[in-house]
Amino acid sequence: MTKEMESHAYPLVSILVPNYNYVKWVGQTVDSALAQTYPNVEILVSDNCSTDGAWEMLNERYGAEPRVRLSQNDRNLGMAGNFDVVLAKARGEYVLCLSSDDFLMPNHVELLEAVFHRRPELDIVYSNAFFANEDGKITGMRQMPGQFPISYEDARDELVENFTTVCPVCFPCALVKREVMQRPGICGDPASGQVARDWEAIMRMALAGMRFGYVAQATMAVRFHPGQVTGDEYYIEGKNISDFVAYVERYMDEPEWISRMRGRELGVSRLVNILVREHGPATGNLRPIPPEVSANYERVIKRLEARAAEYEPARVRESKISVVVEVAGPPAGLISALDSLAVQTHQNWEVCIVDHGEINVEGLIRGHRVGSRASYVRQPVSPSAGSARNLGLRMIRGEYVAFLDVESRFEPDHLEKAVDTIERTGAKAALATVRLVLESENLVGEGGTILGTVEPFGGAASDVARLKIAQSVPLDALVFYRGLLDQTGQINDLPLLDDWEYMIRLADLTPFAPTGATTLNLITRIGLSGCRLAALHRNYLSVVDAVYRGYAVDEESQRKRIAHRSNVAHAFDSILDWTSVPQGLAMFHEQLAGRKL
Repeated sequence: MTKEMESHAYPLVSILVPNYNYVKWVGQTVDSALAQTYPNVEILVSDNCSTDGAWEMLNERYGAEPRVRLSQNDRNLGMAGNFDVVLAKARGEYVLCLSSDDFLMPNHVELLEAVFHRRPELDIVYSNAFFANEDGKITGMRQMPGQFPISYEDARDELVENFTTVCPVCFPCALVKREVMQRPGICGDPASGQVARDWEAIMRMALAGMRFGYVAQATMAVRFHPGQVTGDEYYIEGKNISDFVAYVERYMDEPEWISRMRGRELGVSRLVNILVREHGPATGNLRPIPPEVSANYERVIKRLEARAAEYEPARVRESKISVVVEVAGPPAGLISALDSLAVQTHQNWEVCIVDHGEINVEGLIRGHRVGSRASYVRQPVSPSAGSARNLGLRMIRGEYVAFLDVESRFEPDHLEKAVDTIERTGAKAALATVRLVLESENLVGEGGTILGTVEPFGGAASDVARLKIAQSVPLDALVFYRGLLDQTGQINDLPLLDDWEYMIRLADLTPFAPTGATTLNLITRIGLSGCRLAALHRNYLSVVDAVYRGYAVDEESQRKRIAHRSNVAHAFDSILDWTSVPQGLAMFHEQLAGRKL
């Protein structure tokens, strides 16, 4: 028992083990449950009329163990029916559904319950899993597209992840509040005939608004062996496709699904296509997809694509704006940026913060006035800004998206002006005019004295037209519809200028409607003090070249590119001289933005 465990009571945890003819493995399963470091567990084993001696073995080995409760059904109820029986007998505050061929690491329950103790408002906490072979030897770790790379607590909309990525939650890894599991309808209809009933249970929890937490380490093992219900045969026959398509068709007309999935329909249809494509042609041991399944998924894809084509800008006022913030430097800039968000006249927003710096800023955020609207995750390593922004985009719950850099500040009406513009024009993206703010050098990271401004510094049609030549418009100036996300793809993992390259892709997808208001302040300081560019400027031209290679332009634009690159190289050659005085600092940034072409 750890010191952390000594500080709180231990709610009862019910470990549910439905069993049928797994005499070879069920003993290891029960032993792993008994070996938990968490001190208050009950293990409920429901045998479904096994014929391999499992019931006799269980009684002999565990009949006198007070923590184990054994029962056998009068008749074989099927896998779903047996699970419902054992769930009904649970007495714990939390339940863990453990297949009788899987097994737990000793700290599994302890780690998951500790998250509940810290965040009691959560409904389900899960971890990752190892894979094991028939003999129980660990062969690998579960790696699915829907898994988060880091631990989190109520940091994303699980409904979106469950319908746009493959099965992000491994059900045997999850500790769930018993009252949630026993709610009518959560576990579905045993008579539905669908195999992956646990997959749908997670979807139902997400649809019902349950709050999830994740521990990013493998703390149990899923065993693979011939004859598994959801083993190789499940995928060989394409049942994963038919099950997922059935889930989409079952829920896509529910108001909650429509509301929370608005703008992400293409992501759902893309996942269906991926599942079909990965199934491949009827070669090797793959069975052809049955015609009725093909007809179903083609019909569902058409409906999703038709819905994705519907855009309702009139809803913008009732739609939340998700503001993505990535922070890697001293916290002072973050505080100022969040202060500017806190005073927005448009109040329907949330902030999604990805912290990947050396200083943990979670306490600062929780204590800030935006804390109640903040979702926060901390990267254990220091990835690029693009990688952190991508993680932030997986956290959004809003229908519109904005970015806020720690070197940017919103004017109080920034979001309001964007909303007004979208409502008035019907655009999918609204673009603010930008002001470059020159500050004095500051060695402690706090805001310096304002020495001057350059305005406007981006936001005009000419600035947008110059995007394939220079970083003429910052990403933070944009508020856009999240339906664009499934068309742009991820932000590129560049050492810098990832926001510029992403802005180019957005501009290629949709026109930017100008707000006509200067509502974004872009902060720079003498000597680039505390600015990210100071540490990364040596990579600047190589990244510019990489972006140029990705986007073809006409001859006139190519000549401008050559001139721009030359101007930037000249500015970097004398960067200390340029940035040591206000006028030079302004000219330096004007060169980077291509304003001197």
